Amino acid sequence: MKHTKISVAVIGASGYTGLELLKILITHPYFDITYVATSEGGVMLSELHPSLKGVFECEVHKASASEVAAECELAFLALPHKTAMGFVKELIALDVKVVDLSADYRLKLEAYEKHYVPHIDKANLEHAVYGLPELNQYPLCNYQ
Repeated sequence: MKHTKISVAVIGASGYTGLELLKILITHPYFDITYVATSEGGVMLSELHPSLKGVFECEVHKASASEVAAECELAFLALPHKTAMGFVKELIALDVKVVDLSADYRLKLEAYEKHYVPHIDKANLEHAVYGLPELNQYPLCNYQ
């Protein structure tokens, strides 16, 4: 059975989490990495991560929600907490599905604000699903 690949963005590709995410997505059978970004952009991916030279190469863009929306169905965010929530808000408004790897949508509002900062995207926080399979035991996607 042939699967249609989902076009994805990786925002926050310069850090450890971004690198590990890229390594997973590069060989994933259902995802096609079509947009990679950092806060600055303007480099090739192998300049950020020499270990990917000859494995996967692409231009790294300066992160832009409108560019992600134009090119991708799904965005993975490997951004620091407090940074991700602003970007998620923009992406969701542009109808892009988001997987956020920060703490910004992981905790209930009271717990988040107690340990971090005031949350700027309370409306989307209410609808976020913490994708820990052991906690939420139902299929998160339907790609078979």
